[in-house]
Amino acid sequence: MNKITINGKTITHSGRGSVCISNNKITIGGVDIKDLDTIEEKTINIVIEGNVENIMTEDADITVNGTAGTVTTKNGNISCHDVTGDVETKNGNIMCGSVQGDATTKNGNIMGGR
Repeated sequence: MNKITINGKTITHSGRGSVCISNNKITIGGVDIKDLDTIEEKTINIVIEGNVENIMTEDADITVNGTAGTVTTKNGNISCHDVTGDVETKNGNIMCGSVQGDATTKNGNIMGGR
């Protein structure tokens, strides 16, 4: 089982399916997991222990301690091991191992070697 930690709150999941954080909801594989209104912090930090197929957020820093399919956030930094798809942030830095797709940021840096 994989673990996703969001601002210190841990959710255990299978590692299958997409992780989406949008409209104040956390969804894994199409199932609502937790209401973000219960998280008081303004900055959301997501840490995934294990692999994830896809993760999409609007405003969050993302760390994947495993392989990711696709990682996308509008505002936030991304740190992960290898990515089998694309990794993208509009405003933030990207630091990861090999990327089989594209790595893009509009306002930030892209660094390899994680």
